[in-house]
Amino acid sequence: MGERRQLASKSALIFAVRIGGAGVIFLAQAMIARLWGAAQLGEYLLAIAAANLMAIALPLGFQTVGSYFAAEYKAKNDGTTLSRFAVLAYGMAIFPGLALLYIVGQLIHLIGPAGTLLQGIWPTIAMMAFGTAIVNLNGAILVGLKKPFFGLFADTIFRPLFIVLGILIVLFIGVEDDRVGALIWWVAIFYLGLAMLHFFVTIKAIRELPRDTEMPAKEMQRWWVYALPWIIVALSSDFFFDIDLLLLSGLLDKEQIAIFGVCARIFVLASFGIIAIGAVVSPDLLDAEEKKDFAALEAKIGDANLVGTGLAIVLTIGVMIFSPLVFYFFGPEFNQGVMPLTILCSALIARAAFGPGAVILSSRKKPYASLPAILLGLVVLLVANYILVPMFGLVGAASAAAISFIIGAGAIWLTTWRLTGLNVSLAPAVKKYLVRDAQS
Repeated sequence: MGERRQLASKSALIFAVRIGGAGVIFLAQAMIARLWGAAQLGEYLLAIAAANLMAIALPLGFQTVGSYFAAEYKAKNDGTTLSRFAVLAYGMAIFPGLALLYIVGQLIHLIGPAGTLLQGIWPTIAMMAFGTAIVNLNGAILVGLKKPFFGLFADTIFRPLFIVLGILIVLFIGVEDDRVGALIWWVAIFYLGLAMLHFFVTIKAIRELPRDTEMPAKEMQRWWVYALPWIIVALSSDFFFDIDLLLLSGLLDKEQIAIFGVCARIFVLASFGIIAIGAVVSPDLLDAEEKKDFAALEAKIGDANLVGTGLAIVLTIGVMIFSPLVFYFFGPEFNQGVMPLTILCSALIARAAFGPGAVILSSRKKPYASLPAILLGLVVLLVANYILVPMFGLVGAASAAAISFIIGAGAIWLTTWRLTGLNVSLAPAVKKYLVRDAQS
């Protein structure tokens, strides 16, 4: 019970800070919508989506497994191997990462009107993407080293403040043309500076581990085996809505993109409570796997699922009650986002209840096993968008995303159960406590 309370308290603290940061982001987005119009907010959200997607691609997936390997090497007190992992990871972000940014910038116009818009401000998007990639790498390693506050707060606290500061600068200097491009340029400059400071904090944390060991043979090969599939895992989870916004750019107008983007932001805020639980418990899960302590592993999964599902229910109810007030600050046209947001949040409970299947598959040396389930979710999203959005607009877009979330999470849970024999869903924990209550 004490560990569960500690898990909940740490997650709640991370979530509370995330709420503060998200509040600042909502303020910034509301300012854009009120001062420049919903269409400009739609353009801004598309640009940020492109920057986020490029940031995940630059290190070729190494930031997605940074927490996994940092936790493993911390458990082994192996600072030597972690240092070499970090050198390769940061090196990937520089090359071929920067080359990838250039190539995509030359081809982005091929995706349609949204691509033409993005190509016009691509150098600015590239700066933002590179800074975000470095912060993501830093954060992943710090979380794995059991420093989740340092790992998550750079993006949680400072990025929202930079956005507000950028808006104020654009207003102060009186930019009339390409306000979105000017805003992202200022944010990118500030974020690059933050990324460098965050980088030195990360290097200091890595150097605290002993460096008197030798790197195991073929360890670099193992990094690639894990990193490449986790690019798709991360894209389908953390950057799901960035992909969705670009897919919807040809089906919805800019004002509807803005409304759906705000709905997605609120949903991501709500889901961050679940992510915070994962950030706190993942190192312990991996440590239990490393020590072959399967009783502790099942207990940790059960605790995380109980806390996560309970939090998801509370957050969903809260979003349903308070979202009309949030949309009010964006303008009257945003009131139509209440129903789509409610539909989206219904998937949050299912996502939490299905458990951390992808993490367990990777810890069991089966990182590729989750890819079919993830690709299934993305295919469902694509098909559902083109079927439901033309008929139902924003409600159709939200329904497509919710269906994709539920099917993808369920498929990963089933895959994990079939391959490992471990039921990572909420069901075992619920059954355990029902039996305990019946016996008492």
